Amino acid sequence: MAAVAVAGVASAQVTLSGTFNLDADNKATDSKATVAAGDVILSASAAEDLGGGMSVNVNTTLQTANGRGGKATNNGYSMAVSGGFGTLTYKNYLAGAAGLSAGISAENDMADVAGGYTARSRFEYAFPQMVEGLTASVRWDSSNGADAQGQVDSTAFKTTKYAVGYSAGPVSVSTTGSNKAGAKNDFTVKFDAGIAAVSAYNATGVTEFVVTAPAGALNVGFHMITGDNKANGFTASYALSKRTSLRYSYVNQSTVSATNASGVAGTNYRIRLGHSF
Repeated sequence: MAAVAVAGVASAQVTLSGTFNLDADNKATDSKATVAAGDVILSASAAEDLGGGMSVNVNTTLQTANGRGGKATNNGYSMAVSGGFGTLTYKNYLAGAAGLSAGISAENDMADVAGGYTARSRFEYAFPQMVEGLTASVRWDSSNGADAQGQVDSTAFKTTKYAVGYSAGPVSVSTTGSNKAGAKNDFTVKFDAGIAAVSAYNATGVTEFVVTAPAGALNVGFHMITGDNKANGFTASYALSKRTSLRYSYVNQSTVSATNASGVAGTNYRIRLGHSF
């Protein structure tokens, strides 16, 4: 009984969430379509008030591939301490090269087109908000080494990055850059009109446009990438209930640059029945 009581107290402090997916896929690298259990994602998060206006938030995500017998991986974790001084965060995460997202889920997706994915570790300090709508932070990133647990030598955090954003009503703008020699800033602009949201992103070698629109139980998104590589993506999701949805995603990459050979030329689609909790 004591063990059950302790377990009840512990579980009451942790929030569990995730998704189960059943997918039908077709990808440019395969001549046949497949039907299989999609990735199952399980996230655990917790928060605690430390007193004095301070709090701590932690999160980790586990991901299993292809159901029974599939491997399970840690797909990221984070710890953040917040207070009047701002927020200090350490996290390990998977970064997609695409600057925007329309919620498209397909093999060889839009992040693959833009340059793929990288496992990263990040220290970030977010300044306290002094002007309404204005956010600012400094970051130190490092690509993970061979260590499967994401441990990196502290000397790997050599480049200081910064991010600044401002939001006023339906319009938001942001930019990120670094002190690395020759580095150029990227820029994001978003306008949310309620019936639809339009976003544009520009960085070295890539320009992106995204349109998303809710229509009751139906949500649609369109994503276009131009630059070194060119591709169009589309998704439509229909809510069967509050937690179960049917989604169709489509990506067509028309160009693969010789100098930036990311993604796969051709057409990919996925039909996904997903349940979240």
